[in-house]
Amino acid sequence: MFVLRSRYLRIRSRRHRGRHVGCGTHSFLPHARVDGSTELESSSTHIEFSYAAILKAIDESHYNETIQSCPYLQAEIPATRDGDARNEVHVESYRSPATPVLSDDAVRGLRLAAQKYFKEKGGGNNGVGVDRVSVGDLLAMDGDPEPGWKTSLDAAMMQVIYPSVRSGWPHNDAFSFTKDSDAAHGIPVLTVTSASVFAGGGFPSAKAAMTTFERDAGLFVVHIDLGNDNHAETPVMGALYMESLVDECKMKSDLPIVGPLLPGQMVVHQSMQRTAAIMVPSNVHHLKENGLSTVDSLSRTHILRAAEYTRHYALRLILTTKNIIGFETSDGVPKVAIPEAPSEERSYRLRNYARFCRDDRVRYLTLAGLLDFDDYENHLWLGYDYIARVDNPEYQCDLLQRLSDVNRAVFHLEKAAALCPTDSRIYFQLATAIGAKMDCEKRLILEGDDDHYHATRSDEAPGLKRMAEALKRSADLESAPVKVGVNGIEDLAICLNALSETHCKLGEFGKALNALDRWAECGSIRSALALEDTNSIQMHKTPRYEWIQVTDKRDGQNRNVAVRTVGDVPVFEPEDIALLRAAADNRFALAAGMQTSRYTMQYEGNSELHLDDLCAGDLLLKSMMNRVLQEKVYPLVRTAFAEAKDLDGDEPPLGSLCVYDSIFVRYNGDKAKAAGRRRGASQPLHQDGGIYSVNIALNSAHEGGGTFFEALTVVDGTNILRPTAPGHAIIHKTTQRHAGAPTTSGVRDILVIFLTARRTIKSDNVENTWRIERAMRLQSIGKELNRDKLIPSLRLARDNDPTNSEIPYWLGVHLIQGDMNDETDERWTEISQGVESLKLSTLLNPADARAHYHLGMAISTRHKYAMRTKRAHLLPPAKEAGESVINALESAIRLERKCAEAGCENGINLSAAFLALGDFMTRLKSFDKAIMYLNQVEGTIRESGDIDKEWAQSMLEEVSSILDYCKSEASEKMEHSLIR
Repeated sequence: MFVLRSRYLRIRSRRHRGRHVGCGTHSFLPHARVDGSTELESSSTHIEFSYAAILKAIDESHYNETIQSCPYLQAEIPATRDGDARNEVHVESYRSPATPVLSDDAVRGLRLAAQKYFKEKGGGNNGVGVDRVSVGDLLAMDGDPEPGWKTSLDAAMMQVIYPSVRSGWPHNDAFSFTKDSDAAHGIPVLTVTSASVFAGGGFPSAKAAMTTFERDAGLFVVHIDLGNDNHAETPVMGALYMESLVDECKMKSDLPIVGPLLPGQMVVHQSMQRTAAIMVPSNVHHLKENGLSTVDSLSRTHILRAAEYTRHYALRLILTTKNIIGFETSDGVPKVAIPEAPSEERSYRLRNYARFCRDDRVRYLTLAGLLDFDDYENHLWLGYDYIARVDNPEYQCDLLQRLSDVNRAVFHLEKAAALCPTDSRIYFQLATAIGAKMDCEKRLILEGDDDHYHATRSDEAPGLKRMAEALKRSADLESAPVKVGVNGIEDLAICLNALSETHCKLGEFGKALNALDRWAECGSIRSALALEDTNSIQMHKTPRYEWIQVTDKRDGQNRNVAVRTVGDVPVFEPEDIALLRAAADNRFALAAGMQTSRYTMQYEGNSELHLDDLCAGDLLLKSMMNRVLQEKVYPLVRTAFAEAKDLDGDEPPLGSLCVYDSIFVRYNGDKAKAAGRRRGASQPLHQDGGIYSVNIALNSAHEGGGTFFEALTVVDGTNILRPTAPGHAIIHKTTQRHAGAPTTSGVRDILVIFLTARRTIKSDNVENTWRIERAMRLQSIGKELNRDKLIPSLRLARDNDPTNSEIPYWLGVHLIQGDMNDETDERWTEISQGVESLKLSTLLNPADARAHYHLGMAISTRHKYAMRTKRAHLLPPAKEAGESVINALESAIRLERKCAEAGCENGINLSAAFLALGDFMTRLKSFDKAIMYLNQVEGTIRESGDIDKEWAQSMLEEVSSILDYCKSEASEKMEHSLIR
């Protein structure tokens, strides 16, 4: 939970930062520049400035910004507001669009000016991504001080926009005097502090949002749609996503957007509203949904297609109020008196100073809250920072102080939720704060400070329920921007994972499954790469393939391991490989050694890039990958695994295949060895996410490498598979345990594509695809739970995917690892079930050395427990038990040695296996066999290089004692035999 939380906080805070004023610590002095922005000027000595000094600097900065940021746009004339209050029309969040405020000619002129600027100045993205240009730069480029669109915009400002703002929010504090002395400065008037044209869309995998989903500076935002050049021929229109509409639209089964907008229409809202300008199809409100509560909806699909179709434009104006500067007389000397900035502006700027202050962050945020107590973001960030303080290892305080901090966090986050019930970030942070509070209280109990808190484990339920409620609310709210393409799925997936974990802790496994299904759906829409078109008939020549199989010695049946492509038709042609490797080389060079992957299996010599990141700025690469997926990968995978259905018993996915994730992996054997990795660059044994893994070779100029398959260790011969040539692939189920065999020299490049499937309209959540996803996530979550919830979680995972050997392995391990002093029938049943679960794991995967090792240990444990608790009559016959232990542990030793030879060992302690064999044979009074096994312990320890370690010496002492006993008993047995 808390690892995920820290990652989620980083994602949230990074995304939240928008166009903010400069920030720094309290040893820096904020001061106003002539261009209206705010800096923090470094001081050579540490100076702590008073709040009054900071607020004065903010007021100066705000005043300069109001007169210097957009002097080319007219400010409101005070007289224009006369009588507005008599006709006021109060609205909660925004003013709906009506007749366009800009004429068609003005819209076209402004759009063409922006297009010309982006073309001549290279707007940063050259038509890919989002471009932004200030209206001032457009005027400077145009050469005409009063182009037609500028005249039209000025008229709209004076005649429509300013009056609309005043009539919509007449009681806003910014329209009144902050103090009596400000009356001398004149009536506060509206003015523009930022005017920008945004452009987005018009290319493959374009995002629907033209602006970042965030809160803006200023007091009010005016959004004016500028259309697109193909508007007459295409059904693409602009709209505004508004977070505050989520609850209202949910009740109406609608989307929380204002629009579609005609070119020239405007939407006005308060800056504190989080919004994003987006592109939508003209019929977006009439699309028939698939009837499921899902983010993978028709609306989302059509919105993303609309974003790809054409480049769209929008004008965004940021409005605030200003007062006329005044003069004061001090000792007869005139002195400039800067008017106070509106409290909302003061709070916003102070909050942004605070965000980058190490020492005084909470103090500054507290001041911001005092200035504007009803601004929910002050409470959100106060709550966030109190949590961050508790998590900071440098924060030295006792548990009671930590608990006080998290209680403050809960208070502020609950206040933020009351002020803004539609911000998903608030509820995730609230759940985090509640979890931190529970941890503090638990630690107080463990440390014996129960004078303050008398809680027991059963008291966790109310706190967990509050966490679950907050996380569910967060996930429901976060689904809204994902559904319209404003946000990606990362935050939603993290929240759903935390929700499912919390439900598991509560024992609410049905609710946990619902959350996991939503989590799995996030994975199916993670990538912007093309999904399988199941309605089209593929006429392209797909690669031929062969199945790599092993024969099960127990029943003579062949087991499928992997598919390998063969023949003269590769998955990637040489030009495809060159394009992909060139893009990767460029990205690695830009990264300059920085981490480029979200995965945790990072070792020196290994580098990873996500294919979606590479394709985002490379249309040619994106097009090539979509072609390869549609023409080769999807048909190949569906055909091969449909063929294997009868043998494996797995139904192919009903929904369209799609990319769960894809990574370009570079193994640098030379770099790995130089860093001390004796064997080279590799990855350990693991399972993948999704349902199928496609591993494509991209070069051959290296030694070693390939994919080590655990399943191949049960037969003689190689257990490392390599594609037949660059461009060819090896494909396997993600549950097939495998490893990256060491690349011993040179550089090995591969592309790994993890596939899953989309949910079908008729899906009832019992399709095999979802069961696989459920099981793998439940297994991962379960291992982090308390034992009373861990066992049922793993059992539920086993029920969802009975073919995954990893799940009964972990279930068996944890069933055995209970209280050995508990002599009840329930404990005996657990131990017996643990043995059976490990047996099942070895049946499902006869090559898993770990499962054989723990099975042998479990049988030995069961035998000891039964003898001690007088249940020997429930044990199998001694000969059968002895053979079981010998077979299990000797299999573990044999398989682990094969893994070690390939450089992909599990890390099993082989010396412990020999000791367990010797100990068990001793208890069965088979002393000769016991001596044989015990004599191998020391040699095994020496092979591992651990002979000098404390555990090794302790083990050797135990071995010596057992050996002495065995030799004595064997000698005595021989003497009795001779006497007879």
